[in-house]
Amino acid sequence: MRHALAVPIALALLLTVGANSASAQPERGLVYVVSQGLCYETFAAADTLPDHGPFQLILPSTICGPGTSMTMFGPGDPGYTGGRWVRPDGTHFLCPLVGGGSPPPQ
Repeated sequence: MRHALAVPIALALLLTVGANSASAQPERGLVYVVSQGLCYETFAAADTLPDHGPFQLILPSTICGPGTSMTMFGPGDPGYTGGRWVRPDGTHFLCPLVGGGSPPPQ
């Protein structure tokens, strides 16, 4: 499958990515959810998305660690769009938030 250039660039800028493993698990990053005060794991689930429909703003942040991201709403919050993100430059991509979330590192 061809990957759009925007998604790998977006992930490189937005997500802290762990070391590659031999498994087929997608690379993971972290996103801080302001409304919950928690860091959630995420992964790239789609290489392209049409630019219509509901999207949620995601911004660079260091709250969950260097190179991570932040957004206002997460799982269970009104306004969470299931990981359909838009960056300030207009790039759209899909990276759902997974797990129960954990407090940011001290």
